[in-house]
Amino acid sequence: MKKNLPIILSGAAGVILLVLLFYFFNVIKIFSNVREVGLLGAGVFIGNAFLILLIGSISWQIVLKSYGHNIPFKDVLTAKLIGSSISYLTPSMYIGGEPVKIYILGKKFRLSMTKIGASVVVDKFLELGASLFYIFLGSIWTLIDYNLPWQIYWALVGINILFAFGMGLLLFSFLFQNRYFSRLVNLIGRIKPLSKTMSKIEPTIAKVEGEVFSAFRQQKRNTLFAFLLDLLAGGLIFIKPSIFFWFLHTVFSLSQLALLYALTHIILALQFTPGSLGIFELGEVGIYRLVGVGSQQALAYSLMVRITDLIGVAVAGGLGVHLGIKYFWGKKRDENLYDF
Repeated sequence: MKKNLPIILSGAAGVILLVLLFYFFNVIKIFSNVREVGLLGAGVFIGNAFLILLIGSISWQIVLKSYGHNIPFKDVLTAKLIGSSISYLTPSMYIGGEPVKIYILGKKFRLSMTKIGASVVVDKFLELGASLFYIFLGSIWTLIDYNLPWQIYWALVGINILFAFGMGLLLFSFLFQNRYFSRLVNLIGRIKPLSKTMSKIEPTIAKVEGEVFSAFRQQKRNTLFAFLLDLLAGGLIFIKPSIFFWFLHTVFSLSQLALLYALTHIILALQFTPGSLGIFELGEVGIYRLVGVGSQQALAYSLMVRITDLIGVAVAGGLGVHLGIKYFWGKKRDENLYDF
């Protein structure tokens, strides 16, 4: 219970903030905007989200193939969806579901957890790299085209520098085989209470690093192709607001979409509640005001995003239960083989 207390508290805070937002900004008008989008608009919006997931799964499958793993696409898609849903529900900047993806594929196909883990690291790095490409593009465009309040201006500059430094450090490590993670684990291991734990995981970290390096040294073509697919998925995310608001008779310019993408993803990167609950909605109200969109419409958009996300989480939950039942049944059947 104590371990889950931070998640419970952050979730409760997010729900309270969300309820207050919808209460103060007229919930009837918000739902009226959602209804105006209609079934066609909702279908196109949800279809776009599903296409993003499909492209991301193809990208990961290419990375897996570069490690010699020809895994059926439906299994890659299932692992991707379940892992992404766990990351979505975990207040950890969308990186909480990776161990689950490794476990699902590694357990089902009896593959090396090290290689599967390396493919997940590479896939996540490429996905983040594609997102940062659009964030940088949007930030530069925003800083040139908009006269922003100085707080937002310097926040954009500072966060972009921080992101660029982090991704640059990782890319340098992958290309030139500098074992920063192993060094970090070794450094943390000097702290006495953590020394035993770090000494156990250090060999695994070193193996995963070695496998990751091969994706950037021996498998450059596959890695580049996977990255291009992630850029395509990022482009579909970039145009996502234009899909929803087109059905509300509002058309955004490219510079406006750039502003929305950059600021929204900076908010999502600083996720402190499950699914950035409450924080995302509050941020969208402020961000969309910069492009002349009212609070009710901004919250209607955030509601459609939530509906789409929850559909994904529900499907992932069903798949997770199905996998659990299959695993339990298979284990029981294996036990019965030896029950004479």
